[in-house]
Amino acid sequence: MKATPRIEFLIDELILHGFSAADRDAIGDSLSRELGRLAAAGNLSALDGLADTPALRTANISLSAGARPETVGAQTAQAVFGSLRGNAGEQKK
Repeated sequence: MKATPRIEFLIDELILHGFSAADRDAIGDSLSRELGRLAAAGNLSALDGLADTPALRTANISLSAGARPETVGAQTAQAVFGSLRGNAGEQKK
């Protein structure tokens, strides 16, 4: 039986400007769910060598005014995962 690879994302600090403090848990929960979904669906070997990445800056995310916290979290996760994959590609060069 083949072992399922395990990946753990630990985000010490996430800085999002312009959002209500009341939305932080919903944004964080959505971000966590989406990162898990992307990791499960994606090619995890593309993330090799990224253990202990000290900091990551993503591209800006475009949101419509009044975007729901769930949307903010999901789009943030997509930007983070995309940046991780991009950084992995850069490190392999």
